[in-house]
Amino acid sequence: MLRALLVLLFLPSAARAGTLVGKLELPPAPERPAAATKGFLDRVENPLAPVRPLDVPKQIVIVVEGDEKPATPPQVNWDLVGNSFAHPVIAAPAGAEVVIKNVSKTSHTLVAKEDPKLIPPGPINPTGPKSFRATEPGKVYTISDPDAPYLTGKLVVVNTQFIAYPDETGKFEIADIPPGAYKVKIWYRD
Repeated sequence: MLRALLVLLFLPSAARAGTLVGKLELPPAPERPAAATKGFLDRVENPLAPVRPLDVPKQIVIVVEGDEKPATPPQVNWDLVGNSFAHPVIAAPAGAEVVIKNVSKTSHTLVAKEDPKLIPPGPINPTGPKSFRATEPGKVYTISDPDAPYLTGKLVVVNTQFIAYPDETGKFEIADIPPGAYKVKIWYRD
């Protein structure tokens, strides 16, 4: 269960923006599932490099949507590190250019499960970028590599530029929100 404590601070003048400060009560990392298929040997933990638990804050994105008219959407950078995304769940304003930068030493071919034409075909080479635009607000795309099924990221397309990611304690802050009525939306993993 994910709980949120939100504090919305507005400056006294109607012409000035406010800051949303909040803290999420983070859920515990999910348990490691049992082996789906049994091989010739039972699964044992690696004593030299134990499996790290899921980094829950990196699986969360907070979005504040309202009646504001987004300006030109900014560029959204998404790093591909090794065989995973630095943030497995990100949000991008509709129409923003999403730039995936491969900072690993392996090339990957990325596709969007929901729209195979979203990402230009071809590999993303080490230290190379690949960019595309997602224009449909409310759509969630699953970005993966068909040759590496464990490499998966979620892209949430939103109709706002007010996006935050919690730190390891669950705290987040979104600055310069104009006065008005807003909805706070939180995406966790799927």
